[in-house]
Amino acid sequence: MTRLKARDEQAFATLYRNYSNAFISIIKQIVRDDTELAKDILQDAMVKIWHNIDSYDATKGTLFTWMMNICRNVAIDRTRSKDFKNHSRNQSLDASPDSGDSRSVQPTPELIGVRKMLEDLEPNHREVVDVVYMLGYSHAEAAEILNLPVGTVKTRLRNAIIELRKRYQYL
Repeated sequence: MTRLKARDEQAFATLYRNYSNAFISIIKQIVRDDTELAKDILQDAMVKIWHNIDSYDATKGTLFTWMMNICRNVAIDRTRSKDFKNHSRNQSLDASPDSGDSRSVQPTPELIGVRKMLEDLEPNHREVVDVVYMLGYSHAEAAEILNLPVGTVKTRLRNAIIELRKRYQYL
């Protein structure tokens, strides 16, 4: 940590080698397996980590969790950007992975409207639901990613489900 805060490039290179595969898989889950985009986001996140390493506080969590949150947030910010949304809308049907045999199409949250339903939730509930149900993390993993107690994660999930049930009784 001392070497990183002293801007030691070798220490940062070691950090990158040790953690980049874990971060790229987290980012790919958010950007729907777009490897090139995930690599681009990873680079942006690592630059952000490099510039903000002094703001890391070991009393609030592990270095890995802190860096993972930065990678996750950069990926989420990118998917929310206007350019990303326009690019996604403008892809041709031929380039779409679902353009093949319609019998093999797997329903995605977007196809069945789950993402739209989650937009109605409070941001802190939506974030927990997204990490646990959309990204597939356990409650303990979600607690670490979101830097929350496990009990808070479970409570927010429960409250989110109750709210969704109230709004969408036909489910």
